[in-house]
Amino acid sequence: MEKPTTHKKPPAGAARQECCTDLKCESGLRNNYFEGKRLTPDSFRVEQRYLVERRRLLNRAVYGWGVVYGYGVTAAPEECGGGPGRLKIGAGLALDECGRELLQVAARPIALDEVIAIDEKGRRADREQAFSAAGGDALRACWLLSVHYAEQSTGPVAINDPCSCERREYDHTCETVRYSLRRIDCDDCCRGFDCELECGCGTGRCCEGHKEERSPQRGGCRCLCEHLTDLLPGEECGGLCVIEEPCGSVRVDLRHGVPLACLGVVRDACERWTFGGEVEACGPRRLVKRNDLLFDLIRGCDLTRIIDIGWKDWHRREEAVSFDDFSQALGSDGDRQNEYVTRDFWVTFSRPVREDTLRPDCFAMTVMSVEREGGWWQTFRVPIVWLDTTFAPPEAGDPAGHVRGARVVVDGAWVEDGVRGRRSLFIGCEARVEIEIRGDFIVDCNGQTIDANAVGLSPVPTGNGSPGGSFLSSFRVAAAREAPARAAQYDTAADRLKGASS
Repeated sequence: MEKPTTHKKPPAGAARQECCTDLKCESGLRNNYFEGKRLTPDSFRVEQRYLVERRRLLNRAVYGWGVVYGYGVTAAPEECGGGPGRLKIGAGLALDECGRELLQVAARPIALDEVIAIDEKGRRADREQAFSAAGGDALRACWLLSVHYAEQSTGPVAINDPCSCERREYDHTCETVRYSLRRIDCDDCCRGFDCELECGCGTGRCCEGHKEERSPQRGGCRCLCEHLTDLLPGEECGGLCVIEEPCGSVRVDLRHGVPLACLGVVRDACERWTFGGEVEACGPRRLVKRNDLLFDLIRGCDLTRIIDIGWKDWHRREEAVSFDDFSQALGSDGDRQNEYVTRDFWVTFSRPVREDTLRPDCFAMTVMSVEREGGWWQTFRVPIVWLDTTFAPPEAGDPAGHVRGARVVVDGAWVEDGVRGRRSLFIGCEARVEIEIRGDFIVDCNGQTIDANAVGLSPVPTGNGSPGGSFLSSFRVAAAREAPARAAQYDTAADRLKGASS
């Protein structure tokens, strides 16, 4: 016969200690509705506080902070035509470090006297004193324009108490934004944000097994885990500063502004401080990367690619290229003596690239032939002497010093002797040609290296979604039956040059 199962009761003292504690519920207190519940103003405050705080928690924990979109900043002339005295700030959305939404629904012109001056300690300062304290440096200094969360009470209502005392309340709170200026080092205007993710070496049983399996994971074994473990939810930001304005007071968070632009201040004709005309609206910005933007970054939509090559019909094809076609592709005499501008060995890019980064070492052309005795592949490097960038000049609107492509120029003596001469390695022997373009050496107009990786059998457009990499193309060249008649009379490059000069 089975004995009945018994459950031991917990000590009564322990139960009272755990259950009778008056918890503050710091994780989030929300209303519980039931029939007969009395709703008071405090009930609605609890409801609103829960929804607002939880939304802001998710904003800062999931999305981060920065400009989501918009907030374009441009210099706008004064209506009287006195110069660039105002700024025009476009509609936009930003998230501050507290998770609050900074929304401006329409473009707005602002003057310098509408901007809050902030000192180096983050405190409000007098505008005139801030600029005057900088002295002559104020004209050469850089000033950081930031947008801040602000709120303002609207809809005043007169309330009579039971004691017949009248007080004023407000129907609504208008969430809005205000702008500030803070002096910064001009180098900081273009300095990017450092990586917040710091990775150490993963240890432990899981990490050791991971290394043995040789299946690498992005972020390592423990990097992402430890980074997220050390993060804290953060507290709801408070401490709004009350600022008196001509139309009433406004409460502004001066500590958690979102940078928008770097700009200068100048003296106008009346010796008043006003905005200068130069605006750097992208350098100091921190951006919130939306889902669609992250997807485009993964695809490499911000990268420059190789969009065309002169020998694309030969790229990795099965049949060999005829020797005559290959020889003609190497071109003939150019403007410079004994340098051949090739006919077919050129590339073009999807965006302008810096001309000073296009140098001969960006390209490598290798010819491989079978060694006659042991059957080894022998490699020979084609002498590339310079690149012709006039082949693909810049288009309208391209920055100065940038081009859209380049053509390879080779040593003419090598062409006539090593390819077309009697001692050419192509005579009676098929060869393989490999052409490499080193994308890590070529920088585009955005300061990024080009995405140069070829994809499968398709030579262009290149790209695997990451900057740099190498473009590698190969094809076979059929054997030449005999040296061309016009080159047979020359045994060496020196003989050829001597004959050309006689």
